[in-house]
Amino acid sequence: MKIKTIRAKNFREALSLVKKELGPDAVILSSEDKKGMKPYVEVTAAVDYDIEEYSGKAQVAAVKPEIVERKMEARQHIATEACSSDLMVLQRDIKNLREYIEAMKNSGFELKMPEERKNIYHFLRGKSINDEFALKLVERAGAIEDIETVMTDDLNISRPVRSPFGQIKDAAAKDTRRIIMLIGPTGSGKTTTLAKLASMAIKEGKKVSMISIDTYKIGAAEQIRIYSRMIGIPLDIVANRESFRKSIGRFSDRDVILVDTTGQNPRDAEYISNLKNIYEMGMPIETQLLLSASSDCSFLMDTHKYYNSLPIDFMAFTKTDEAVKLGAIYNLCRLYQKPVAYITTGQRVPGNIEFVDSKKLTNLILRTGSA
Repeated sequence: MKIKTIRAKNFREALSLVKKELGPDAVILSSEDKKGMKPYVEVTAAVDYDIEEYSGKAQVAAVKPEIVERKMEARQHIATEACSSDLMVLQRDIKNLREYIEAMKNSGFELKMPEERKNIYHFLRGKSINDEFALKLVERAGAIEDIETVMTDDLNISRPVRSPFGQIKDAAAKDTRRIIMLIGPTGSGKTTTLAKLASMAIKEGKKVSMISIDTYKIGAAEQIRIYSRMIGIPLDIVANRESFRKSIGRFSDRDVILVDTTGQNPRDAEYISNLKNIYEMGMPIETQLLLSASSDCSFLMDTHKYYNSLPIDFMAFTKTDEAVKLGAIYNLCRLYQKPVAYITTGQRVPGNIEFVDSKKLTNLILRTGSA
């Protein structure tokens, strides 16, 4: 871990120097405006290097060149012992530094920020925006009224999808059907959302069918059967990849095929592997990752490393009406860098589904929940 104090004419210039000297992963520990004849900003930052990076000979040399010099002057076995000893000292020092920085964080290190930036930071954290993302927003927003513009720029990836059934994913593909598969953790509302999308497609004059490969959750098959009968469209319930292939063939005359999937914990490697098997069939599948806005923010961010291995085309946020705060939407947009297809605002079928642009998403995030 490396800690450095930077002085500059203004906060933006100081942050630029921090990134230049410590890299993009540097964390701002404190920021303070210094008054006087020549006022300046003083920023203290740190970058945390993984100790494993220094376990090899060349890597240790990058941290402590004098160790390599001693190795060259001494016999190999003595040098190896010295290297091991120095590495232990380095491990201890890094551990102490980490504890020191953690103590600074716990004691409110951000209070050393200029007052206006501190207020912006607290406002964003109050919306459940990730600490790292909040600090980066503070870097770029000169005042609280600038936050909406800065966030909207970040969410430009969330361009609206006015009609999800207007054109197929690959306009050059021979298969003109839209195969849209909904994936996501348990409780993200996939089956209800599937019914909303089916109703919307029918309203647009499309011929629609549904496939469910959710054969594990008790009652799930019955729920989608009820929707199928209510909306008046055919449904297949399949148990494996070959059954899925046959079902796709049976619905060759349909404009839109909506596919429901098992809701399971994304940490389940078998679950992710089974989803990958579907994509390996080579069909033009459009994948929408559904995430419940009312779920724990830490859990949602943790899902990124599991679902990110799948070919996701869009995200969608459900149950926004049940969420106390919506900062998770911003966090997940920054992590996945995928457009947001829609949000859902209730359980009513049809209805309670909205197609939003980045400006509306930002407005929802900033105005939902306490500051």
